[in-house]
Amino acid sequence: MVRIFGKFIKPEEYDVFEFANGLYDIVFTHRQLMQDDFESIKPYLKPTTKIVTDISIESGNIGSFLEKYNIITKNEPYDFYLISDTILSEHKEFKNNKFKLLESYHISFYAYLNELSDHNIISDKQIFAETHNGFMSLNNSCRLHRVYLFTQFLKRNLSLDKTSFLFTTGGNDGFKYNREVFINFIDELKNKKLINDELYDKTINFNLPKVIDLDSNNYFQSDNRITDLYKDTILNLVTENLSGMTPGDIYTPYIITFTEKTIKPFIAKQIPLFFALPGLLNILRKLGFDLFDDLINNSYDMEFDSTKRLDLILDELEKLLKMDLIQYKKDNKERFDKNYNLLEKFNKSGEELVKTFLYNEIIK
Repeated sequence: MVRIFGKFIKPEEYDVFEFANGLYDIVFTHRQLMQDDFESIKPYLKPTTKIVTDISIESGNIGSFLEKYNIITKNEPYDFYLISDTILSEHKEFKNNKFKLLESYHISFYAYLNELSDHNIISDKQIFAETHNGFMSLNNSCRLHRVYLFTQFLKRNLSLDKTSFLFTTGGNDGFKYNREVFINFIDELKNKKLINDELYDKTINFNLPKVIDLDSNNYFQSDNRITDLYKDTILNLVTENLSGMTPGDIYTPYIITFTEKTIKPFIAKQIPLFFALPGLLNILRKLGFDLFDDLINNSYDMEFDSTKRLDLILDELEKLLKMDLIQYKKDNKERFDKNYNLLEKFNKSGEELVKTFLYNEIIK
């Protein structure tokens, strides 16, 4: 609720689900509730109730949600409103007169950058990359493509000084390193012949979790913070939540999503490489971001084979590590500034989109 509506609706103006009582004119829901437990809200609905679902920052693996959402909106009598931080309307499968849609990549920036969001990217001070001392790559949740990335770092003997590989899964107490899931992914990579026996042994015997950006304790609580680590290196290899390596990452028709991980390098005025869904760079370029195509061969963005794409990315990383990127940044300061300034522009435009949709479509 507070993620995108916190600026417009005060806490005293609504009831949270745990304290719901009676019938409501408007119900705000998140993705999981609509996807997995729609029946639980029915006791609070009138025939004229408006149901607003916000899937901003939750649009990864979107296929399962959209299939369920289409069924619900076609068969239930209520008025439905969907807010998405990716583009759905161009796909004929999702043309449905039963719900009104607000869609824009700008909403993703607003969801992460507005100060009232529960996923706000925190920075106590302006932190900009100042040195070219290796590269950083932060990896939290245990996903197949992140485990594969780790094996390829080891294979190429790349420095892990400014990297983290927590390989966590979530629970009630927070995120915890999950050795069992990690082993399952390593076994999968070996069975698919993506790594050989030597690399398998090297990976499985590495002392994990590899921690740098969070306190090393039993559970990891991440607060989505920009730390001084971002100042220590201009190079950031971002691993998005989805890469196309796992079944379900790529949905037909093709939908591209991204998270705060894509936004952070632009906040810190870094040079980013993205291990993400193919086509993400094309989206960012259309939004106006400078991806330093004169410096980086970003054609990896067009490679749909995730293992080949990562090879191309790591080739670029190794090339960049040998270059004077601080001088490059000094010579191109206005380009880094432009990327940084776009963030606030999209934060404001995303806010305006949500505000207009709320007052013109939902509350009227």
